[in-house]
Amino acid sequence: MQSTDVMVREMVQKRRRRRRTLGASLVAVVVVAGAALVGAGLVRANNTAPDEAPSRVPAGVTDDDAGLAVSTGKVRIDLYLDYLCPECRNTERALAPELETLKAGGEVSVVYHPVVFLDNRSSPEGYSTRAASAAACAADQGRFEQYSAVLFDEQPSEGGPGLSEARLIAAGRDAGITGGSFAACVQDGTYTPWTAYVSDVAASRKVALTPTVMVEGERIEVTGSDAAAALTRAVREAQG
Repeated sequence: MQSTDVMVREMVQKRRRRRRTLGASLVAVVVVAGAALVGAGLVRANNTAPDEAPSRVPAGVTDDDAGLAVSTGKVRIDLYLDYLCPECRNTERALAPELETLKAGGEVSVVYHPVVFLDNRSSPEGYSTRAASAAACAADQGRFEQYSAVLFDEQPSEGGPGLSEARLIAAGRDAGITGGSFAACVQDGTYTPWTAYVSDVAASRKVALTPTVMVEGERIEVTGSDAAAALTRAVREAQG
């Protein structure tokens, strides 16, 4: 029987061949069977350099095209989230008030990385990709955070089909998006290749678990009962 490492490597290579052939990939990161934690997303990280960033990226991407910056400040906070991950929903809710306070004070640069580690936890597969691509469309409308909040409020259970395309579009209205271009962006799956790239970059950087939150490149614990306090403490330490 093949080892897990061999299986993961072969599946990653197959995904890349498909992306080069078709120009897009519906699966960004292979989830290792039996390795998921309750309420979280876990993948096998690797050292393989990701493919080049796709030609189309959403508004607000970072210099490396691997994240979305929603604020500017001296201290950088990176959040890696999967829209099908229940613990990501809990973390987003727990940190939101403190993040708003820090952003309002101009203290932090907050960067979101919408990864698709749990694509195979929906049936049919691919909900994480569809949701992350739609969130990237919302970024073009300046409503990424609002749209993300709606997606987490309506987070489907693992194992099901996830929110329909019609509901993903309607969620845009709930997030304050009025432009017709948003619906077309969602329907076309415009940012599907970008979500694959974001996830590949995350895995290559040894980000294997969602949620993952980093302050100035240092991972902090956010799955406990005092996530907001842990974030504030890390930011204050980074500020010196």
